[in-house]
Amino acid sequence: MPGTPLWLEASTDDGGRVVVLDSLTHVDAHITPRDVVVAGSFAGALAFAFALERGVRGLIAHEAGVGRARAGISGLPLAERLGLPAAAVATGSARLGDGRSVHDDGVVSHANAVAAALGVRQGLPAAAAARAMLAAPPGTPAAAPLVDRSARVAETTPDGRVVLVDSMSFAGPQHRGDVLCAGSHAGRVNVPGLVALRPRGALFNDGGIARDRSGVSGLPVLDDAGVAAAAVAAASARIGEAASTWADGVVSVANEAARRLGVAPGQTAREAARRMLGGGR
Repeated sequence: MPGTPLWLEASTDDGGRVVVLDSLTHVDAHITPRDVVVAGSFAGALAFAFALERGVRGLIAHEAGVGRARAGISGLPLAERLGLPAAAVATGSARLGDGRSVHDDGVVSHANAVAAALGVRQGLPAAAAARAMLAAPPGTPAAAPLVDRSARVAETTPDGRVVLVDSMSFAGPQHRGDVLCAGSHAGRVNVPGLVALRPRGALFNDGGIARDRSGVSGLPVLDDAGVAAAAVAAASARIGEAASTWADGVVSVANEAARRLGVAPGQTAREAARRMLGGGR
């Protein structure tokens, strides 16, 4: 279930606020184009798109290891093209999937040119960067949808299907018998829906592991639910892109349920998914 937004500031003439969310998938009608959003999400194009569709004043998120093709910060140039200030905090400075940690503990590692013009720079605390972004003009909702919410079947075997979803938030009851291969990080914020759904298996990105191993903190939760789950290294696959998890991913962490099926670090995501489907065969 989405967490309750935390309002930290209301200091602009038009009522602009700093809003803290654990995930940008939680952006809803509570968020307005006057708000600066600080989120526990990775700072990639997919995650930012949830907020850009609604319209916000500025964005700060987690760099999630930066990763392959700089996918962990790919939202910064996207926001810049739309005239929006955006920044990412260093992987080791804050817990991934924990908006309050990004705000309170995060240290800026990357900022786009719009944010830099407002004084946001490398080494600045995220809380100070968010306050600086309140000086930006209100945002504008995107004219067209930016997020592809579709699920795609990557492989069908006698044991079942591997289904690609860029965000685990797109999984539904129709995927109960599938192994879900996602672009999401493996933090706790991304697993409650899977605990209820209980698919055959789940593959994530490890988000650079991050502070307190928060990038893979959802894997033990899925263990308790009996769901085999693993994460691929952020350096091996583009976070936010399920197709890259499937095609490029190399397992870095597996939970006990997955290990019992023969899933282990160093395997490709394809091999791990097939072991999950085949019950370890």
